[in-house]
Amino acid sequence: TEIRAQHVIATTAGCGMATARLYPKQETRPIWGTWTAGVSWRYYSPQRFVGGFGIDVDWMQRGFSYAPYASIYEHKKQYKYYTRRLNTIMVPIVWQPHFYLFKNKMRVYLEAAATFSYNFAASFVNNERYTFGSAIGSESEQISGKYEMRLERDNRFGFGLAGGGGIDFLFKQFEIGIRARYDFGYADLMRNRNKYYDNT
Repeated sequence: TEIRAQHVIATTAGCGMATARLYPKQETRPIWGTWTAGVSWRYYSPQRFVGGFGIDVDWMQRGFSYAPYASIYEHKKQYKYYTRRLNTIMVPIVWQPHFYLFKNKMRVYLEAAATFSYNFAASFVNNERYTFGSAIGSESEQISGKYEMRLERDNRFGFGLAGGGGIDFLFKQFEIGIRARYDFGYADLMRNRNKYYDNT
């Protein structure tokens, strides 16, 4: 089968895990079951090993979960967590080196990308909320709801790097595949965290 330059438009969907590094350092846990969906465009040149180029537009969920009062508990299984999930539009600009197998019926590839994102909404679950003036640990309740994003404490824009790989199976003009990708963001999710102590 002859290899020609081609454009590919695809829809994507998946799930994954989100976490964050907090400073000052906190006891954190990963958030499993975050989702993503989007569209991808790829251009593949006739040269097999040069690599494809593309842009994605992904609607995805990110976030973090940490135990704000971990020091008062003896065992980690007792921790009560504050969790925030952010709904994000992410645009990765992708370089995709690849090669073909099985008479050009399967494409195996790696990915490297620069990412740009915008956080447009957020929600939270607080498993440990203390009433004002109460001793730590004396009163607690779970509250949850929509998180109000505010310009002075929340950073809506982000950037980062991503890498991964996958396999595509080619059926004439159609393709189906599976991909794994790891995104690492370099922008702060929260501004002035120490100044705004109640940024939870």
